Amino acid sequence: MKTISTTLIALATVTTFALPAFAIVVGVDANHQPVPPSQATIAKLEGAAAYAQRQARDNKNNLEFQRKGYEIDQLIERMKSGGNVDPAELDKALEPASVW
Repeated sequence: MKTISTTLIALATVTTFALPAFAIVVGVDANHQPVPPSQATIAKLEGAAAYAQRQARDNKNNLEFQRKGYEIDQLIERMKSGGNVDPAELDKALEPASVW
């Protein structure tokens, strides 16, 4: 009986420490390639930022629209300075802000 319980405890310990080594990150592409900054992409982002600012003014300075404009401006600055930008970030930035 002691041998079985010792074996089960050893197996549980090994499994506990070994499984995270085989885990993968969900939602992250292994072939992730940063998007090079292009003038067309920056122009789209600037248009989205301007739209968010107009929405903020039209909706009583709603903070959600202001936040969206700020995030897009930060993304544009990062692209212009040569920083890496994930394609998912671009997709999220081009989605309209929602207040619901």
